[in-house]
Amino acid sequence: MKYAIAALRQQLPASIAVCRQALEASGGDLSQAHVLVVDQLVADYRHRTGSGAADAAIDLQAAGHDIERAFVLWRRRHPLPPSPPFAALEKGCPMAAELASVDTGLRCFAHVIPGEQETYELRLITHAARFTETTHGFDYDYAMQDAQTRVERRFVTGIPALTLLLQQYAVDEAMLRSIETFDSCLLHSPIEAYL
Repeated sequence: MKYAIAALRQQLPASIAVCRQALEASGGDLSQAHVLVVDQLVADYRHRTGSGAADAAIDLQAAGHDIERAFVLWRRRHPLPPSPPFAALEKGCPMAAELASVDTGLRCFAHVIPGEQETYELRLITHAARFTETTHGFDYDYAMQDAQTRVERRFVTGIPALTLLLQQYAVDEAMLRSIETFDSCLLHSPIEAYL
């Protein structure tokens, strides 16, 4: 039985327990045990993804019957929707919204940074449009020393207080995005030393 399990595991990435059960159920017939293990792997994959039997069999075959690899490929085709902004903030992800600017040469942002114990910092950042992450990512100190740059800070505790604070600046939850969405060197740089 030990050698049959080893032979079966060389063909399929399945656990020893699954291989043993398949061999016992097949009466030691290796080819029949192979079919039973594949069926078990397809069932496990279907349970995790909700795929139909035919799709699950095709996905697993393409991944060499490796469930974890097949699941990673499935997740790439079926990504999870992004978390709502306030849920992302509660998980510690900074968010931002671009605000309208009176001057066309300036960009304005409401940058929300989660802190400890449900505290949030709101930074109202205004800087010249030329200070992008692409051109000034490591040179954000030029942006901080520019005469047009302004950073106002507000601190609140809890999402309800944050919601009220954002409303004062005409920002609602739907406007908040990941900071990766914006090309501003001051959203991506550690500017605390200047504040």
